[in-house]
Amino acid sequence: MTADSPPIPFEHADGPLTGYRVLDLADEKGQLCTRLLAELGADVIKIEPPRDGDPTRQNGPFFRGEAEPDRSIYWWVMNAGKRSITLQLKLEAGREILRKLIAMSDIVVETCVPGESASLGLDYASVSAANPGAILVSVTNFGQAGPYAKWAATDIVGSAMGGQMHVSGDPERGPLRSTVPQAFAQANVQAAVGAMTALYARAVNDGAGQHVDVSMQEAMMVTMDHAGPTWDIRRVNTVGPGERRQNAGIVAGRYLFETADGWITALQVGGLVGPKADPIIDWLAETGEAQGLDSLEWRARLVAGGPFPPQDREKIEATMQAFCRTRKKEELVAEAQRRGAGWAPVFGPREIVDSKQLAAREYWVRVHHEDLGESFIYPGAPFKLSETPWKQRGRAPHLGEHNEQVLGLLGIDAAEQRRLKMKMVI
Repeated sequence: MTADSPPIPFEHADGPLTGYRVLDLADEKGQLCTRLLAELGADVIKIEPPRDGDPTRQNGPFFRGEAEPDRSIYWWVMNAGKRSITLQLKLEAGREILRKLIAMSDIVVETCVPGESASLGLDYASVSAANPGAILVSVTNFGQAGPYAKWAATDIVGSAMGGQMHVSGDPERGPLRSTVPQAFAQANVQAAVGAMTALYARAVNDGAGQHVDVSMQEAMMVTMDHAGPTWDIRRVNTVGPGERRQNAGIVAGRYLFETADGWITALQVGGLVGPKADPIIDWLAETGEAQGLDSLEWRARLVAGGPFPPQDREKIEATMQAFCRTRKKEELVAEAQRRGAGWAPVFGPREIVDSKQLAAREYWVRVHHEDLGESFIYPGAPFKLSETPWKQRGRAPHLGEHNEQVLGLLGIDAAEQRRLKMKMVI
């Protein structure tokens, strides 16, 4: 930070959580949670081990391929808008400082393996003793209790044991995990919801804090919609449908079609099947590519929705695929939407960044990294609040960047900080 740079994180005077303080001692399961709280106005203090800092500083990819702690793009995105201090919780002197910080904070987020938080002063008994009004959010792989409570897990384990992998992918190739870590993301979002719910409850419950127990497996189950009840009630075990639509275990028509520049998604074989099929049949007929599907007999069958023997379904899908393959996806979608069909282009990351819709809503924000002399596009507001807005609060902190600032709140002067640094407490 230079003399001309604004302080990091930026002030956020009118956020819904302005005035609240959050201590972040989390790994990948809790860092997005606390970033969201920071963007809503909370003062989030990321507590890291001295010397090497939080392990996620080593998570790739890295800016310009430079594998250094302050070049991690993962770190930038998940920890933007926070303050950073170093604190060795394996030492009693570090735990004493932690207790003082908890006493002046509202929410503590931790991701220790159940049973291991007490030695660091992060179990609920210790947190509550330091501050009866504090809310402890514990985000773990499988929750605080149960036969799997202490099992090790990564995002792919959460996706597998939360069921999402089973309902994704092509049936001929087995379960499929999304490239980006959805299990971590779901755990983080549910942790943020739990934290804010407990904060509201504290205000109407005589100021009492509570323990919020978040399981990554259970957070993933929230995404499974009706898959669990479908098994319980109908004994149908929903599996990945690949390019086809699936409803309660019944694999139906294809809904993904390749175009000249990517893919589109269009339910009911691109709108060629079902009560609203006529406009799409007309479109194919106008271009001379209906392959006979515009005949009175075929039209009646398509509008009625079938059923279709395999050879007829193959003809319908092949006609639709041939039509799409020679055209660009956004042109196809624009015309289909004009005709009343709910088609959509399949966007990759580049197209999302370039999206006209997101640009119109001013979703993406530019964040300046004064240490690098460059600015980068960051994700914007996950929702828009008219009176208490979301705000991006600057880049992620450097290791221990706010030691002097935060420890000063506890009355620890510069001389004492130097002593604590020599003893590897900070």
